[in-house]
Amino acid sequence: MVPVALLDLAEEYNISPVYAAAVFVLETGWGSSLAWLNNHNPAGIRCGDRYCSYSTATDGLRRMFEVMRDYYSNGLTTVDQQRSLWSEAEDTEQIVQLMIQLAEGR
Repeated sequence: MVPVALLDLAEEYNISPVYAAAVFVLETGWGSSLAWLNNHNPAGIRCGDRYCSYSTATDGLRRMFEVMRDYYSNGLTTVDQQRSLWSEAEDTEQIVQLMIQLAEGR
Protein backbone atom coordinates (compact mmCIF):
# COMPACT_ATOMS: atom_id res chain seq x y z
CA MET A 1 0.00 0.00 0.00
CA VAL A 2 1.46 3.33 -1.09
CA PRO A 3 0.53 6.21 1.26
CA VAL A 4 -1.73 8.90 -0.18
CA ALA A 5 0.62 11.54 1.29
CA LEU A 6 3.23 10.33 -1.19
CA LEU A 7 1.15 11.66 -4.09
CA ASP A 8 0.68 15.04 -2.44
CA LEU A 9 4.39 15.31 -1.66
CA ALA A 10 5.33 14.29 -5.21
CA GLU A 11 3.32 17.23 -6.48
CA GLU A 12 4.76 19.59 -3.85
CA TYR A 13 8.37 18.60 -4.65
CA ASN A 14 7.75 18.25 -8.41
CA ILE A 15 9.05 14.67 -8.46
CA SER A 16 7.51 11.86 -10.45
CA PRO A 17 4.95 10.13 -8.22
CA VAL A 18 5.60 6.88 -10.10
CA TYR A 19 9.32 7.06 -9.35
CA ALA A 20 8.72 8.00 -5.70
CA ALA A 21 6.16 5.22 -5.29
CA ALA A 22 8.56 2.69 -6.85
CA VAL A 23 11.31 3.71 -4.43
CA PHE A 24 8.87 3.47 -1.52
CA VAL A 25 7.64 0.03 -2.63
CA LEU A 26 11.14 -1.36 -3.10
CA GLU A 27 12.60 0.13 0.06
CA THR A 28 9.70 -0.79 2.36
CA GLY A 29 8.51 -4.05 0.81
CA TRP A 30 5.12 -2.53 -0.02
CA GLY A 31 5.01 -0.81 3.36
CA SER A 32 5.80 -3.90 5.44
CA SER A 33 9.37 -3.19 6.58
CA LEU A 34 10.03 -2.68 10.28
CA ALA A 35 11.88 0.57 9.51
CA TRP A 36 8.69 1.91 7.96
CA LEU A 37 6.23 0.43 10.45
CA ASN A 38 8.19 1.31 13.60
CA ASN A 39 10.12 4.44 12.59
CA HIS A 40 8.33 5.89 9.56
CA ASN A 41 11.60 5.59 7.64
CA PRO A 42 10.61 4.95 4.01
CA ALA A 43 14.01 4.43 2.47
CA GLY A 44 16.68 3.43 4.93
CA ILE A 45 17.60 7.06 5.49
CA ARG A 46 20.53 7.32 7.85
CA CYS A 47 21.24 9.76 10.67
CA GLY A 48 24.95 9.29 11.20
CA ASP A 49 25.62 5.66 12.09
CA ARG A 50 21.98 4.70 12.65
CA TYR A 51 18.72 4.79 10.74
CA CYS A 52 16.60 7.89 11.20
CA SER A 53 13.28 7.74 13.01
CA TYR A 54 10.45 10.11 12.14
CA SER A 55 7.44 11.10 14.24
CA THR A 56 4.93 10.53 11.45
CA ALA A 57 4.75 8.75 8.12
CA THR A 58 4.42 12.11 6.39
CA ASP A 59 7.59 13.38 8.09
CA GLY A 60 9.51 10.34 6.85
CA LEU A 61 8.14 10.69 3.34
CA ARG A 62 8.94 14.40 3.34
CA ARG A 63 12.56 13.59 4.16
CA MET A 64 12.65 11.04 1.32
CA PHE A 65 11.45 13.75 -1.07
CA GLU A 66 14.01 16.22 0.26
CA VAL A 67 16.77 13.72 -0.54
CA MET A 68 15.34 13.17 -4.02
CA ARG A 69 15.09 16.93 -4.61
CA ASP A 70 18.70 17.37 -3.50
CA TYR A 71 19.78 14.73 -6.01
CA TYR A 72 17.86 16.47 -8.82
CA SER A 73 19.35 19.83 -7.81
CA ASN A 74 22.83 18.33 -8.09
CA GLY A 75 22.23 17.05 -11.63
CA LEU A 76 21.33 13.46 -10.77
CA THR A 77 18.28 13.20 -12.98
CA THR A 78 18.12 9.54 -13.99
CA VAL A 79 17.04 6.52 -11.98
CA ASP A 80 20.49 4.99 -12.38
CA GLN A 81 22.26 8.14 -11.17
CA GLN A 82 20.04 8.47 -8.11
CA ARG A 83 20.13 4.78 -7.22
CA SER A 84 23.94 4.78 -7.38
CA LEU A 85 23.91 7.13 -4.37
CA TRP A 86 20.71 5.99 -2.72
CA SER A 87 21.29 2.27 -2.61
CA GLU A 88 24.21 -0.07 -2.13
CA ALA A 89 22.41 -2.69 -4.22
CA GLU A 90 22.23 -2.76 -7.99
CA ASP A 91 18.48 -2.23 -8.09
CA THR A 92 17.95 0.25 -10.92
CA GLU A 93 16.20 -2.36 -13.05
CA GLN A 94 13.89 -3.28 -10.17
CA ILE A 95 12.90 0.38 -9.79
CA VAL A 96 12.24 0.67 -13.53
CA GLN A 97 10.11 -2.48 -13.51
CA LEU A 98 8.14 -1.24 -10.49
CA MET A 99 7.61 2.09 -12.24
CA ILE A 100 6.17 0.28 -15.26
CA GLN A 101 3.88 -1.84 -13.06
CA LEU A 102 2.70 1.15 -11.02
CA ALA A 103 2.09 3.27 -14.12
CA GLU A 104 0.01 0.46 -15.59
CA GLY A 105 -1.94 0.08 -12.33
CA ARG A 106 -0.72 -3.43 -11.57
